[in-house]
Amino acid sequence: MILSILITKSKDDKGALYDYCISQNIDIHYHSFLTFKQIDLRETPTSDVLFFSSKRAVDYFLNQSKIPKNTAIACIGESTKIHLQTKGIAVNFVGQHSGQPEVVSQELATWLGDRTITVILAKESKKSILKQLKPTKTNCCVVYETLINSQKLDQQFDYVVFTSPSNAKGFLNANRICESTKVIAWGETTNQYLVEHKINVSYTLTNAHEEEVVSLISTH
Repeated sequence: MILSILITKSKDDKGALYDYCISQNIDIHYHSFLTFKQIDLRETPTSDVLFFSSKRAVDYFLNQSKIPKNTAIACIGESTKIHLQTKGIAVNFVGQHSGQPEVVSQELATWLGDRTITVILAKESKKSILKQLKPTKTNCCVVYETLINSQKLDQQFDYVVFTSPSNAKGFLNANRICESTKVIAWGETTNQYLVEHKINVSYTLTNAHEEEVVSLISTH
């Protein structure tokens, strides 16, 4: 029986997992161990395509620039697509496996063809999305950096959902995982970080959204 879950994201971003836990009387905690700082754009990208690696990349880019006319828009996955659409921005490409950025990289490369692309991302990005892209056709545009705010939590949880390597680092700097806790990684990059730090990962998400977490915990 699941009594408590921690997910390392802001409660402002709560979704299907929150609704499920409330309906099942599960104690759900949203806690981000991160803050963010904008990095100023030096110039507006002029490539054929802009690729947004996250909702936060969208926000920090749009804080400083408009989407150039006739520029196609691509993004990592469904939640980022929805975020762009709420801002009136049409999306031409959406990654189908957002928890596996190297797979998205191959999908993106096939769709992109010979066009140029600028990838909008964070300073700390592992840049896995670049793996299958042509270096001569690809630029990166860093629009924010991630700052880690470690905090000791008084409670242990039945499940901990780590949404990024940075959030995992913020948690592990001040807390430990007890043996009975099941760990969910928000995708391959987070899984790799946890494995490197000798954390046993029970599940790694493929599409990296709360509906997938609900699907997992409701059947275990």
